[in-house]
Amino acid sequence: MSYAVVRMQKMKSHDLKGIQFHNQRERESKTNPDIDKEKSKENYDLIHDEQINYNEHVKEIIDSQKTSTRKTRKDAVLVNELLITSDRYFFERLDPAEQKKFFEESFKLFSERYGEQNIAYATVHNDEKTPHLHLGVIPMRDGRLQGKNVFNRQELLWLQNEFPKHMQELGFELERGEKGSDRKHIETQEFKKQTAEKELKEVETDLLKKSDELKKVSSTLEKNLEALPEEKEKMPFLKKETKTVKTGFMKTEEKQTGNFVFSPNHMKKMDEKINAAMAVRSGYERLVKTDLVQENIELRKFATEKAKENQRLKNDNQHFKSENLALKQENSDLRHEIKMLYENTKEFLKERTNDFKGVFKGFIDKVRGKAPKGEFERLYDTEERKNKANQFSLDGLKELDQQTKKQKTKKKNRGWEMER
Repeated sequence: MSYAVVRMQKMKSHDLKGIQFHNQRERESKTNPDIDKEKSKENYDLIHDEQINYNEHVKEIIDSQKTSTRKTRKDAVLVNELLITSDRYFFERLDPAEQKKFFEESFKLFSERYGEQNIAYATVHNDEKTPHLHLGVIPMRDGRLQGKNVFNRQELLWLQNEFPKHMQELGFELERGEKGSDRKHIETQEFKKQTAEKELKEVETDLLKKSDELKKVSSTLEKNLEALPEEKEKMPFLKKETKTVKTGFMKTEEKQTGNFVFSPNHMKKMDEKINAAMAVRSGYERLVKTDLVQENIELRKFATEKAKENQRLKNDNQHFKSENLALKQENSDLRHEIKMLYENTKEFLKERTNDFKGVFKGFIDKVRGKAPKGEFERLYDTEERKNKANQFSLDGLKELDQQTKKQKTKKKNRGWEMER
C-alpha cells in the first residue's frame, strides 16, 4: 500500500515570492527538471481562478484578522505550506475524477482545521512526475500570527496520523508513514529524489517478481509442450499415389505429415497457458519500458561516470597534497634563509655604520619598495613591535620606581615632622 505524504515548510516574506513563481509557473525553473511544460495547463488552484500576488494576498488576510496595531516582524513566518501527495503508483490507480477528489477532500479537511479564511492558496501540480497539492496555511489564531503554537509537535503528529485515517475512510488506499522515524525536514529536491528512489525500488521489485513469474510460466509451458505427443489422438498421414516403373501399376504410399491432431479440450488448455504466458511477458516488457527503469539505466551510467571522475579527482587531490607538502617545505627553507640574510645584514651594517638604525631602516624601506609585504618587512615590523613593547615595559618600570621613591621620601618627611 502507498504512503500518505504531508510535508510542512515554513515561509517568510522573502520565501513567498519564490514559491509564487514556482506554484503559478511564472518563470521557467532552472532547478526543477521534472516540470513538463506541455502538461502545465492541467495545473489548477482550488481557490483562485487567476494568478495572485502571494505577499499582497497574505498581508490582506493577516490585516483583516489582526487585533494588535504592531507591525508584523520582517522575519515572521507568514505561511506554513503543506505539500500533500503520495507515490506515483497511488495516482496511477486513480482516474482524473478520483485524483481531483483526493485533493479536494484534503483541502476540505485542512480548511476545517485551520479555517478556510486562513488558506492563502491551494495549487495542484499535474505537470511533474507525481501529482501534488501546495496548500498555504496562514497560522492565525486569536488575532495573531502563532506559527509555533499552531504547528507544534503535537500538530505535526496529528497530520501524520489523522490525514491517512481520514483518507482511508473516504476509500483511498493509503497508510501512515513510518512511526518513530527520526527523519528531519528535507528540501523539496531532496524529497523528490528520495521519493523517486523509493518508487524505483518498488519497480525493480515488481520487475523481479514478473521475471520470476515469466520463467515459471515458460518452464511450465515447455513441460506441457514436451508432454503433448503422449496426449495426441492420432498423427495424420499424407497419402501419395505413384506409378511403379517395373509393373506400371499405381502404388499408394503413406508418409507422416509431422502434425498432431488434438481434442478441443486439449486446445483450450493450451490456449489458456499460452495466453497467461503472453500476459506475463507483456507485463514484463511494459515494466522494462517504464520511465523509472529507463531513468535507472541512465542513473547507473551517470553514477559510473561520476565514480570514475571521483577517482580521478582523488588522484589529483593526492598529487596536489604531495605538491603542497613539497612547497611548504621549500617555503620554510626560503623563510629560514631570508631570516639568516636579515640577521647577517643587521650585523654587517651595525659593524660598519655609526647611525645603524637609520641606515638599516633606509635599507628596509628600499626592500619594501621592491618587495612589499615580503619576509624582510615582516621580520623588521615584528622586531619593532617587540622593541616598542619592551621599551613600554621599561618606561613603566622606571615610572613605578620613581613613584615608589617619592612615596618613601614623603613617609620620611612625615616621620621627621612627628619627631619635632
